[in-house]
Amino acid sequence: MAAISVLNNLNFFQRKTAEAVGDFRKTPIYIVGTDCNAKRNIAKLLANSIIYRYLCSEDLLEDVLGGKDALAAFRESDEKGYLEVETEGLKQLTSMGSLVLCCGDGAVMNSTNLGLLRHGVSIWIDVPLELAVTDMLKSKGAQAISDPDSFSQAMAKLRQRYDDLKERYAVSDVTVSVQNVASQLGYSSIDSLSLEDMVIEIVSRIEKLIQAKAMMEAAGKPE
Repeated sequence: MAAISVLNNLNFFQRKTAEAVGDFRKTPIYIVGTDCNAKRNIAKLLANSIIYRYLCSEDLLEDVLGGKDALAAFRESDEKGYLEVETEGLKQLTSMGSLVLCCGDGAVMNSTNLGLLRHGVSIWIDVPLELAVTDMLKSKGAQAISDPDSFSQAMAKLRQRYDDLKERYAVSDVTVSVQNVASQLGYSSIDSLSLEDMVIEIVSRIEKLIQAKAMMEAAGKPE
């Protein structure tokens, strides 16, 4: 029975995402929110499922600057320069259709970049900050992840950044909360939530948004 349930869920996922390919009409999709592996993995699966290209602006900057630490140092020492680089990158990438772009925080930190996201559909994936902190500490080694002081300090820093940016994240066309989706599906913990669950929710929300826009456009046309 468990195997049948898994197959049924897989078939539903494949059918749902396949239906979206035509509905989205190559509309670019921009993913914003606190950076973590969960956010990136959801964006990757979304892109693969609807036959879009996946890119991550943070990965591109890390490649240019020489890694995560170099990007973090650049962002902290020269925020203006970081935003200018993000703007130039967005100008180039927002002209592409059939793209899922996983954006860094620079995408929401000024009105110019927020305006560029209007070229497509922007999605705020709201993840529990614990996931992002755990990813951050794992990248620094086993000692950091096991040190309670390191976790507390990283959480405080990330919480402050989240509080500073959440109103800008919320400007997105669609907000999808990991915790809310888990609750809607009856899960007692987000550990039971799959990437497929998140992608199905995102696809459903984008479909509704595109349909609503199409209806508004049709209503505005003269008969």
